[in-house]
Amino acid sequence: LNKTVDLSFIEGLVKDCYTPDNGRNSYNPVIMFKILFLQTLYDKSDRKVTEAVDTNILFRHFVGLSLDDETPHWTLLGKFKERLGENKFNQIFNQIVKLSQQEGLLNDKLRIIDCSAIKAKVDVFRLKKDKQDDNDQEYIDRNTPDPEASIGHKSKNKSWYGYKTGIILDAQSEIATAVETTTASPHDVNHLESLVEKDIQTTGGFKRLTGDKGFVGKTEFLKEKGITDNIIRKDNMEQPKRQSYQKDKQQRPSIEHKFAEGKNYHRLGKAKHWGRLKVHIQSLLVYLTMNLKKLVNFLLPAPA
Repeated sequence: LNKTVDLSFIEGLVKDCYTPDNGRNSYNPVIMFKILFLQTLYDKSDRKVTEAVDTNILFRHFVGLSLDDETPHWTLLGKFKERLGENKFNQIFNQIVKLSQQEGLLNDKLRIIDCSAIKAKVDVFRLKKDKQDDNDQEYIDRNTPDPEASIGHKSKNKSWYGYKTGIILDAQSEIATAVETTTASPHDVNHLESLVEKDIQTTGGFKRLTGDKGFVGKTEFLKEKGITDNIIRKDNMEQPKRQSYQKDKQQRPSIEHKFAEGKNYHRLGKAKHWGRLKVHIQSLLVYLTMNLKKLVNFLLPAPA
């Protein structure tokens, strides 16, 4: 990553988050970001990742600390995320997407859209102790430590309590081009317009969009944006006759590989913190990490 991707843009991008003439000198934001990258890559807690940076010479070299440099205290990671906030992390994510586009990874032909469940950092089973009867639907809301979370439904009989992350994925490179995090209750289709708008603002747009049946109903919006609606139709709906519809339909499952990678290696399926803002930053860091892995593998020369 140090050889192939220049992350120094972060310093200029977040400059307005710092006051250089007030208080102690802060750690360079690139160093702090790289520690967050390592934390996400290896699924470590704030305390464990700073301990690893302190003791692992490879981690020290990667983040830009010498053997004599003091490592940041683990509490500074949370403060760094608060300092930058949602907007700056969104900008960092978008810049890395643009870098991927400049290097030729992105293709403007097809994008895939989908949502993934993120369980809240709440022990729902313990909250059941306060459940008054079988009809009591408010026991979670009365006792939850994370009031911004909500109940989402995957099917009639399957639900979860927490949040939902929607993404758009470039079908060719599997680079995530747009990310959005909401509570669990909104229907998947409610993510489509904002995610498409984010992709267009970052990459300039694309030609076709596919996704599962939960995103049906936005044909006119997509048409206005010059995008062919290849969202998979419900069984009782008329199926498009165009060849690209069937071709794109076969590619839709590839986004499940991205969700599986995030959940199996980077803890995407479980919130580390309370509140939509912190969960969104966690999601952005996960997709940033996966995008950077793709970018490095693409740019790094193949071994002899």
